[in-house]
Amino acid sequence: MKKVTVGWMICLAVSFGLAATVLLAQSQSKKPEPNASAAATHAQAAAISARIAPLNMKTGLWQTTMTGKYSGLPPQIAAAMNPTHTYKNCLKPKDLDKNAWAKELAGYKCSSMTVLQSTASDIDVVGKDCEVGNGMTAEGHGKFHMADSGHLTGSMEVTFNGGSPLGGNGSVHMLANYTSNWIGATCPADLN
Repeated sequence: MKKVTVGWMICLAVSFGLAATVLLAQSQSKKPEPNASAAATHAQAAAISARIAPLNMKTGLWQTTMTGKYSGLPPQIAAAMNPTHTYKNCLKPKDLDKNAWAKELAGYKCSSMTVLQSTASDIDVVGKDCEVGNGMTAEGHGKFHMADSGHLTGSMEVTFNGGSPLGGNGSVHMLANYTSNWIGATCPADLN
């Protein structure tokens, strides 16, 4: 599973990139391809950026635990999936930039990406008809809440449809819960 900073984890989770990475971790390491048109991506990013408020998160070392529950996976993939991942990441000020988040969200091919709520403590986003690679599409809903600047919780429900490794027109449902806690202001050299 690709390890990302807490800030980018939220962005990717909301845009279903992390969900696709978790689902496909045992069979591939391909990230969703960004939109081909730089002009279209820039226009989409500007529209999304206008609806996003930066989260009030401390920078420095964070520990994140993601627990996922899946239904509809083929048995060989289900057996290989680890439902719980815990990892540490370094969150830098640039990771909290709302324009960077907006560019990342716009880089995924979704028919719609709706920001339902975005404040310093909460983000709530719905994406529909998102291409995640290998003929798969996804749609889902992600919600994240900052209890304070050092504690983040969230959840994401995603339904993946069709494509490899789902076996043709299959459908997989994922519910992921996230808990992230700030550990300290200093990051080890290997996480910078």
